This record gives sequence, structure tokens and C-alpha cells, in this order.
Amino acid sequence: MTTCLRLLFLTAIVALCSCSGGTQSLLPKSGGRPYEVLLVASDSRCAAVVDSVLTQDMPSLPQSEPMFDVSQIDSTRFNQTTRLARCIVIVTVNPTVFTSTRIRYEKNVWARPQLVVYVNTPSAAQLGMYMSKAGNRLTGLLTRAEINTAISVLRAGSNRKAEANIKSMFGCDMLIPADMKASKKGHNFIWLSDNGADRMRSICVYSYSGSTLDANRAVAMRDSVMKANIPGETDGMYMQTTPGSVTAGLTKEKDRTVMISRGLWEMRNDAMGGPFVSLSTVDSVNSRVIVAEAFVYAPGISKRNLLRSAEAALYTLNSNKGSRGNDKSR
Repeated sequence: MTTCLRLLFLTAIVALCSCSGGTQSLLPKSGGRPYEVLLVASDSRCAAVVDSVLTQDMPSLPQSEPMFDVSQIDSTRFNQTTRLARCIVIVTVNPTVFTSTRIRYEKNVWARPQLVVYVNTPSAAQLGMYMSKAGNRLTGLLTRAEINTAISVLRAGSNRKAEANIKSMFGCDMLIPADMKASKKGHNFIWLSDNGADRMRSICVYSYSGSTLDANRAVAMRDSVMKANIPGETDGMYMQTTPGSVTAGLTKEKDRTVMISRGLWEMRNDAMGGPFVSLSTVDSVNSRVIVAEAFVYAPGISKRNLLRSAEAALYTLNSNKGSRGNDKSR
């Protein structure tokens, strides 16, 4: 190859990497289903410890379902094919190198999107003590990676009409799954659904007056809003929160404090029901609380992935301060 051609070739490679996001853009597409984890560990006791954390029940579902589906392999079988998994947890036991258990992670190591979590520990006993106290850090990392992947899918194609309605009503930006084409509007309320025959995912956005995030008031307002806007087939049927099912906590999202609530819903005087998750945020400019909620109805089948896929949209809610929309909060 002549010097001139070699320079042209190198220039083309640099341009390709620059335009498409660097060397990571050359990585193959990762494989695996949502909330599926490949666990790589040679020590069977350590593998059992981590597996028990990953397969614990997902909270606030009407039946037992694991947080993740786990496949285990020995480190000797971790090769070019298995490295393409979307979520990988690699456990390394070495008492001469590690004095305590630590977790670190990397993104897009062998494929994209991909999260690789390294769990380094001196012993199975030490790992067990660590996981009993901080196992939620591991599950949190993996859950967030899956949510971010789902959000990327939403960004690639979403329901622009529904998003425009939310913007008009609440002054908020939010991504809505493209297949949620059915909708119903109410006072400070919109319900969007994919209207599935045997499994249905729905998202509601509503608001109420207030300047604080209070879990008890949130449940009371939810019941009021759902009773008014989601009736059943006959009089006396309406959606309500299953008593005692709700857990709620405050967390940070996009440098703001939000309340995440999880629980069960049921249709009063009917046999329908299922899980829900909601994100509540204070719009201090307009003295109101804005709630984005996802719920599913899927009798007789697993609900984890259905709920999680709809839940991802909630984290895209972005209240534009100073914009009131067209409606006034109650």
C-alpha cells in the first residue's frame, strides 16, 4: 500500500469512529432477554450467594417472580459467545488480592448495550456478609441498566401524539411507548394503553395540588383519581388501591427528589387486578404534584417484564418549570 493510500485509509477509519461514537460503535449487539443475567463464577458457594440475591422476589407483584432470570456458568466457559450477554456478573474469589468485598462495573465491554459487574471478594463467607447488607446495590445497578436500555428503545420510536397531549395538559415532557395508542382524558388526567387482549399495559399521568411528597396522601389521591376516571363495566365498579399493598420511598432522579410507589390495584366489585408503580414529583412553581403511573393487567402470566417495560417510561417524565399546561390542578 502506498503512503498516500495508507493515509487515506487511516483518515477514513478515524472519520468512521468520530462520526459513529468511537470504537464502542464497532461492538456487536448484545444478546439476551430483558432482566436476564449471566452469572460467571468458579466458586459454587459464591455463585449461590449472588444467585440468591438476584433471584429474590421482585416486590409488589401479585405472585412470586424473581427480580432476574439467572444463567450460571463456570469462568472456564466464559468465551467470545457468552461475552455478548447484555448483563453479566463476574465473581472473583482471591484472598491474596482482595481484603474485602467490592463491586465495580463497566459498560459496553464486549457488546452494546451491556453492563458488566465485577464482584471481587476474599471468601464466600465475606461475600455473604456483604450481600446481606448491600445486595441492593447489585440489583440496583442491573435494574437501572435494563431501564436505560428500555428508555433508549423509547427514544428510537415513541407515541408523539400522546406525548403532545401530556405536554399540553401538564407542561411536561415524557416518552410514551409507541403501541399505547388508546387514550382517555379527564380532569388533570390522561390514560394511555396498548389495549392488549390477554395482557394490557397502561400509563396514567395526573396531578393534584400540593407541595410535598406524602405517601399516605398519594394513595388517597390515587384512589380518588382512579375512581373518577377508570370505571368498570357496570355501576359500582372502579379501580382502587389494594389496602396495605403500597410501599413508597424517596429517591433522586435527574437531580430532583421523587417518590416511587409500588403496590397492587384491584377493580372494586370485580375480579380484575394487578401491580402498579408510580413516580411522583413536586412542581413547586405551580404548587402541584405530578404523578406518572404504570400498571398492567395480565391474568395467569408473568408480569415482571410487562410492568418494568412500562415503568421505564416514567423515568423520562420531565416537568418544565413555569409551564402550567391547559388545565388547573384540583
